[in-house]
Amino acid sequence: MAHNNSWTDESDSDDPMEPIDIMNAIRILSHRQRRNPPRPQHNIGLRGHQYILGILNGHPDNCKIMFRMEVPTFRCLCGLLRTNHLVRDSRRKVTVEEVVGMFCLLVGHAEGQRIVGDRFQHSTQTINKNARKVINALCEIGRHLILPTPRNNVHPYISSNNRNYPWFQGCIGVMDGTMIPVVVPAELREAYRNRLGRVTQNVLAIVDFDIKFIFVYTGWEGSAHDAHVFHHAASDPEARFPWPPEGQYYLVDSAYPCTTGLLPPIQENVIAGVIVTMIGVFMERTFGVIKEQFTILSNMPPYSVGRQGLIITACCALHNYIRTVTPDDWIFQTWSTMHLPVIEPAVGDGGSSSGHVDLSTEAQNNMGAIRDEIAISMWEARGGH
Repeated sequence: MAHNNSWTDESDSDDPMEPIDIMNAIRILSHRQRRNPPRPQHNIGLRGHQYILGILNGHPDNCKIMFRMEVPTFRCLCGLLRTNHLVRDSRRKVTVEEVVGMFCLLVGHAEGQRIVGDRFQHSTQTINKNARKVINALCEIGRHLILPTPRNNVHPYISSNNRNYPWFQGCIGVMDGTMIPVVVPAELREAYRNRLGRVTQNVLAIVDFDIKFIFVYTGWEGSAHDAHVFHHAASDPEARFPWPPEGQYYLVDSAYPCTTGLLPPIQENVIAGVIVTMIGVFMERTFGVIKEQFTILSNMPPYSVGRQGLIITACCALHNYIRTVTPDDWIFQTWSTMHLPVIEPAVGDGGSSSGHVDLSTEAQNNMGAIRDEIAISMWEARGGH
């Protein structure tokens, strides 16, 4: 018995682990793994404020490429927003410079919010919230920037061009509708589909000869007629349509009415080619500049239609700001020297719409008389050719 007990104790000490012990060990290891702290998602590269400092204090081309404006202009814009309490430094140490940088990446390169969030090491919620702040702030600034520039003399573009002076010395800008791509639900796409089959919104714009916006009216379907959009813009008190001062006018195409402040062409008239060319040149230049600055206007994300309209207005306000602070901006210089072909008026261009502004016969006759006087004097100056 003694021998047998001794053998049993020795063999028990050398036995391998029982299955129940192995299962307990697995449970312990698994529990320890689950208790490991989660890894942060945004832990790659520079934090947002560090990235901004790197851009603003680095090579000047970096700011132009990434934020679509020069360093002094960027700093000046941030100072304007901060001084007027339109955008504030947040408690989480997100500075105004960082917020503006987020917005510029979104609109300047049509980047998604996740991409911008990764760049600035913030969540998409933070990017979305701050982008809204800048959009609203720029729309507020636009109330002071998207306006006619007071001028006591004839614009140099008119006075220095024998093709335009002295006949168009009362002209202060051109007005037309332009199509900006829009993303809408499937059930609304047909209403927003324009005559070329593209899903767009019809944006009414007035631009001056300094390649700046005088007026912007967004939100209308691409299928809406230009005259119908104008009728509502001129009738909407909140839109604040900028009627020209007495004796001055905008050049418009034949889709718009001939009334006080608007000078459309007449088919097969000597001034028709000049008017249509000037409209084409300055609308193309202005929208060419802004679409090169802010590629989001050519590749709009699927925001609500209202927000897409606010983005367009915000981009126009920022465009005017850059043009005011940095008149020799490289993008403006590129487009100001670009020569566009002369556009001849097409037969049947424009059209009529029942949505015209209620016009008086006197207003039509007065503007028609000015147009006829210009046409006759131009005809005589050219020797009847």
